[in-house]
Amino acid sequence: MDPKVFQATEGLGVFGFTGRPVAGVVNHHVLAVDLIARFFKTLKASRPDITTFIILSPDHFSRGRGVSTSRLPYVTPAGTVDITALNVTSTGVWDGTPARAFEQEHGVGALAPFVAREFPQAKIMPIFLRADVRPEDASALGKALAASSDDKTFVVVSSDMSHFLREKDARAHDADTIAWLESGSWDKLESATDKNTDSAVGLAILNVYLKQKAPLTRGDAEGGYQFFLLSHKLSTDYVADPNNTTSYIVGFWE
Repeated sequence: MDPKVFQATEGLGVFGFTGRPVAGVVNHHVLAVDLIARFFKTLKASRPDITTFIILSPDHFSRGRGVSTSRLPYVTPAGTVDITALNVTSTGVWDGTPARAFEQEHGVGALAPFVAREFPQAKIMPIFLRADVRPEDASALGKALAASSDDKTFVVVSSDMSHFLREKDARAHDADTIAWLESGSWDKLESATDKNTDSAVGLAILNVYLKQKAPLTRGDAEGGYQFFLLSHKLSTDYVADPNNTTSYIVGFWE
């Protein structure tokens, strides 16, 4: 994160939102740094009590072994963010700390400065997910995270959405993704490809986590937590390359 770019987001306002979210999805592509900044500012306004952020990030460079974590703190332009350790013994998670495997992983790194600025006392539990994580492992981790979290924990799915598409196609795929999020169509989200999201595994884990927190009684579309869309943008809102886009969908589950 360029410190000057980061500092320039200080004066941005919040999204229009009232409620108490327990989880959210936000981009890690810093081209759309305004969305990241406003996401965390809005979260601070609604949940100033948060002390732990569980960040579910893609393992972009496949440096881990399925589900991985790290115990290295993040040094950011807003200060250092400490780590709260994930229990690797009971969850079968690979600890990449000795290999310093995730120093360049922007899925968490891009968000850390905003955690430091808006929640200076909070810690991060970083979880890096390869695309080939087995469904049973994702489910087990979702249950373990739900069992070990408290009411001051917030789960972030770090996700860019459609990738490398023409603008027209990206908007069509994003319309599907938004519809799946708002209707609770988790089966579609969990099987999605880069045409919709780079964090299908993270969404699968979140689905289990939320169901453990609020068991569904009326079906996926009506029970449990509801998705609230905060913003939707494409890279073409920032740079003019309509034939090679990345898209961003930002929102909360409440």
